[in-house]
Amino acid sequence: MGYSNRRNCKRFYITGLWGPSAATLNDKSEDILRNNSQTIFTAGIAGGLSLERNRGRLRVEAEWLQRDYFESQTVFGPTANVIAINNWSVLTNVWRDFMFTNRFGCYGGGGIGAGGLRLGETSTGQTVFDNASTAFAWQAGGGLIYEISDQVTFDASYRWYQLGDFPVSGGGLNTDDFNFAASQIMFSIRVFEPLRSLLR
Repeated sequence: MGYSNRRNCKRFYITGLWGPSAATLNDKSEDILRNNSQTIFTAGIAGGLSLERNRGRLRVEAEWLQRDYFESQTVFGPTANVIAINNWSVLTNVWRDFMFTNRFGCYGGGGIGAGGLRLGETSTGQTVFDNASTAFAWQAGGGLIYEISDQVTFDASYRWYQLGDFPVSGGGLNTDDFNFAASQIMFSIRVFEPLRSLLR
């Protein structure tokens, strides 16, 4: 059966997101990092407005994601590591859904916004933290959609996330510039009109 636009033209939704990320922290000033790629856990929430379009939807949303603890060994030895904590992003996304049937489809798009993290240098059993850093952030990607019901949708997606160059200050790394990137596999449950059942 082909896709039908029988639903309301505009619908609010919320989405819970989670999944693994292949993350990389790069030192732009000096090549001091080793083993600087790790798999970390990412999770967050998004809320937006869905607009019915030909054979699908246009979705505009605000998204917040939080990323797990990241640690990279430096060239100075196994006891000297750089860690990243408080790794977050807030993005405004635009996604275009294309439905093959009433239940199956795909989507693509991306978003821009801001992200941040806090770096620390661990050596001799102590960690010295720099000031929190923020920078321009963006993402792009796409995924597959399965509509469980008129109100609930599951999707699996791939997204490339990039946090732009940022300087650090206030600690042991204050002469260096860094950037952060993540290749993200995300799973999500999207609930349309979440208060609808309560208002009946």
